[in-house]
Amino acid sequence: MVDVVGIRYVTAGPIDYCGPGDVQPGLGDYVVVEKDGGEQLAWVVLTPDQVVSATIERPLRMIERLATEDDVAAWRRQKERAEEDIGRAQDEAAQTDPRVRVASIVFDLSGEHGEMTFTGRDNTSYAWLRRDMSVLLDADVHVELVGDRDRAKAMGPGVMGVCGRELCCTSWMTSFPSVSIRMAKDQGLAPNPSKISGLCGRLLCCLSFEVEAYKELRGDLPKTGKRVTTPSGRAKVLSVDALAQKVRMRLDETGEIIEIPADELRQQYGTVVRPEELESTIEEPARAEADALARNTIAVLEPVTERPASAPGRSWERGTPSSKPSTEQGSGAGSRRSGGPGGGAAKRRRRRSRSGAAGAGGDRAATTEQGSTAIGQGSTAVGQGSEGPRGEVVGQASGPQASGQRSAQQTAGGEEGASGEPKRRRRGRRGGRRRRGRGESGGGEPQGDGQQDGSSGAE
Repeated sequence: MVDVVGIRYVTAGPIDYCGPGDVQPGLGDYVVVEKDGGEQLAWVVLTPDQVVSATIERPLRMIERLATEDDVAAWRRQKERAEEDIGRAQDEAAQTDPRVRVASIVFDLSGEHGEMTFTGRDNTSYAWLRRDMSVLLDADVHVELVGDRDRAKAMGPGVMGVCGRELCCTSWMTSFPSVSIRMAKDQGLAPNPSKISGLCGRLLCCLSFEVEAYKELRGDLPKTGKRVTTPSGRAKVLSVDALAQKVRMRLDETGEIIEIPADELRQQYGTVVRPEELESTIEEPARAEADALARNTIAVLEPVTERPASAPGRSWERGTPSSKPSTEQGSGAGSRRSGGPGGGAAKRRRRRSRSGAAGAGGDRAATTEQGSTAIGQGSTAVGQGSEGPRGEVVGQASGPQASGQRSAQQTAGGEEGASGEPKRRRRGRRGGRRRRGRGESGGGEPQGDGQQDGSSGAE
């Protein structure tokens, strides 16, 4: 396996891997390497036992020799020369293109070959710059367009940044990280270019160093500008101090600004304190779906305030209020409308007796003949009487009306027989006739005519 070592040409520059050849260099030794047609001075930063050679691309440069004192002295002379030529090269380039900025100039140990880096517009040919610089510097100069960060890095060690310390890119950083404005916002920094930009005019590279630590401190806390719902109402997150672990929010209803410790908010976030979009996108549709399901599956019983009217002619059915005879109706309009006490019961008896009219045909004919005879023999006297407390007529009555009433009573079986025992009343149409007789006599129950029932009326 071929040994590989790592070397550098400038401080904090990229590492160049090369083979040691016949030399066994140690860490920090100065060596001479042939590069771009000239000899360059470098120093070893990685020994063969620190490099995994399988990951190194081939072919490799080879170390020519270990550097001597003459090589180190020549390197120092060429370095001082390059620092003086930067000013002259900048003045020459500005005459042709004012936007060209010379970043660095490096010469080899002999001073015959050089390399110049600069910044300028992209997609522009700079063949004139190489020609002019070769004439000005009296060397074969190779020019290369670089970025603003490379120009700041080429200033070398000793350059101070806005933090008061030496620039990271010139002291230890070998490559440039990707930096965005979001990193500054995550760390609670104001997006002010003068405060978050470095000497190169770009965002500070150090913004990427601590962004992961800030994200870890913030955890699952709501971001700045986030709207949340709290027990006190909706609120907006104004700021999150990751170092102090505090969150400031402003309530929408009162405009009050409150400050909550981060640990307490973490315990309540998602339960008591929730994102506003959680309620609008998840909870409200779920609540509406539950309400719709309840309306479709759960029956609501409403009380009936009005009793429905019974069908005409059906009041006699059992279970309806009109089918129950009132025992307290003895006088007044109710007794007169029903034809006396027990009017509702008589009506039921009359309707029920229709089914048995065929069986009682003979008795009904006999009683009808007796009633007709009683009506024909009635006297013309008019009886006088008074209505008792229950609609009963007290007194004697005579005349055709009384005879008709007696005939109705006789047909109903209300009069006494020869034996003196009262006969049982028949249920049928005779009851209707009796009620019509009572209606004609003034609404009370007739007691018979004045001659035959006088004794009972007196009793």
